[in-house]
Amino acid sequence: MVPHLLEEKTGELSLRSLHRVARCFYEPKAVFSGVAKAPTFFWVLLLSALLTLGVQVVLVPRIDLEATISQQLSRSGQEISEEQLQEAVKGAQRFQKLALFLAPLGTLAVTALLAGLYFLALKAVGSDAEYPPVLSAVAHAGFPPSVTQSLLLAVVASTRGQLPAQEIPRLVKSNLAAFLPEGAPKMLFGLGQVLDLFNLWYWVLLAWGLSAVGGVSGRKAAGILAVLWGLWAILQMGLALLR
Repeated sequence: MVPHLLEEKTGELSLRSLHRVARCFYEPKAVFSGVAKAPTFFWVLLLSALLTLGVQVVLVPRIDLEATISQQLSRSGQEISEEQLQEAVKGAQRFQKLALFLAPLGTLAVTALLAGLYFLALKAVGSDAEYPPVLSAVAHAGFPPSVTQSLLLAVVASTRGQLPAQEIPRLVKSNLAAFLPEGAPKMLFGLGQVLDLFNLWYWVLLAWGLSAVGGVSGRKAAGILAVLWGLWAILQMGLALLR
């Protein structure tokens, strides 16, 4: 049976759908071509959620909440008593347990939201794309860089003891922010977090995916990414100033 017919018969819960997730690593263009004909979601979203949960299980016990809160207060110029600090730590511990299980849901929500933004952007450039293929393309494009980055982060974190949460972004030195000194301008730090090797990988895969499911040229797909991620970089720089 020819490949495109195989893709058209890909069932949502089938092993072929699961294999499609793995193929994102070594033949992504073929995957996106198949996604355009027969979008699938179950395996890639399930694995993404489990991956997020697994990373949280490794990271959460290693976060020094007292050091995290103290460092945050120090940066903002605030001072509190030891008693207030311990109360803040207890509150953070309660939230930490809840966040452990909310994080996978957050991953799914962000994926759906991003797919919605890319869907609207494709419509703006004249595409006839529908939302399901766009969601499938966004989920599959994000999986290879996410799983690689998450595994590296988990491995590095597992070799460390307790650490403030502020140090987590620096554990895997894949972006410019990881190499900036402590006193670097906040806006530069925000921009440096966006300029990440894993983001670059994601952008390349997503450009192929949007081009395939949207029926648009690679140039238009790249333009969509440049605009949306440019806005995200500006937002990150603005948020960095508020911290």
